[in-house]
Amino acid sequence: MLKNKFKIITLFLILALTLSLMLPIVRAENETNDASTVVENSDASIEDVQQAAENAANQNETIDNSFKKNDVYLIDDNVTIDYVIDGNLFVIANSVTINSQIGGDAFILANSINVEKEGYIFSNLFAACKTLDVKGVVYDIYSVSNNTTISGYVYRDIKLASNTLNIFGTIGRNAFVNCSNMNFVDEKNNENNSTTPTGTISGNLEYSSKNEISIPENIVRGNINYTQTDDSKDVDTSNPILDTIYEIISIVIATLVIWLICSKLTPEFIENLNILDVKKDLIAAGIGIATPIISTIASILLLIISPSIGFSLIGALIILLIFSTAISLIAINKIVCEKFNLDKTIQKLGILSLLTVIYSLIKLIPYIGSILSFVTSILGLGFVVYAIFYKIKAKN
Repeated sequence: MLKNKFKIITLFLILALTLSLMLPIVRAENETNDASTVVENSDASIEDVQQAAENAANQNETIDNSFKKNDVYLIDDNVTIDYVIDGNLFVIANSVTINSQIGGDAFILANSINVEKEGYIFSNLFAACKTLDVKGVVYDIYSVSNNTTISGYVYRDIKLASNTLNIFGTIGRNAFVNCSNMNFVDEKNNENNSTTPTGTISGNLEYSSKNEISIPENIVRGNINYTQTDDSKDVDTSNPILDTIYEIISIVIATLVIWLICSKLTPEFIENLNILDVKKDLIAAGIGIATPIISTIASILLLIISPSIGFSLIGALIILLIFSTAISLIAINKIVCEKFNLDKTIQKLGILSLLTVIYSLIKLIPYIGSILSFVTSILGLGFVVYAIFYKIKAKN
């Protein structure tokens, strides 16, 4: 509802500005005389003049809604693109239907994607979806889906992974495919009930599957290369103990790298970390709890008003959350090193590694691990945000 209101307000301002530039300025005292003069000097009635003005406004609205000069960002349940986009398209939705031309790339994350016969993507289609149906024209396709049907035309290559791939149209160049089933006969639209293939691949076909697929003759004009997938890869051979060790090692390495980066770039921030200062800890905890809430609300509003800024804010929040736990561990490490008078870098790295291992092991304990993870994330996030605003305030 809020998004629609913003669209209506924006459209109204555009129409008002357009009409104000197109129509001459008329003073109030001359308005009656001018209107009567128009009616007297022509065969048109006042109703005709009003109707002409309404038609002009509708025409301006149609032009504005049928062409977008810049990149378009959309987040909605059902999205239909029935206007020309002279740029890139970014969509997150349940279902997406493209009925018009897209001058750049299309990046789409959806449950179902339909490129209709009127749809024309001049560049690449990057898609992650459950079903992909291409009836129009696409330059290149890169997709991951459960079911893919191409009954239109792909100018160059398709590079996709799909459980079932239906090629009922034309691939202008090569096809690189990982799939379980591949069909070239459109049985639904085959009125003669014949097995004549309706799909063609002008270049090479390279596909991988558990079993080799029977491909009719004259479908592929180039070479066919088949690679059998190893069934043993589908068997879960993971070792829980080894997986835990790998995870702990990864956390330790990430924490050490963050400590080294912060020590070199922001030594003052590391020096001011004090997790035993009750006042600072309470402030940091409050900021850590409020930051995700405020950032989420702000991101939603910005995605409606300015999508590029909204996506940037979401990315910044994710980065801060990744750093937050490491910052808390670095603060605890600072306290331990000061307690035992450990000043050498190798000693600090050793203690930090040990603390990170202990933290990772405690985190495996049910309930306690979740609470510990939440507290360290909130405190670390609060410390980082507090330091950022403090530095900005000091500069000002």
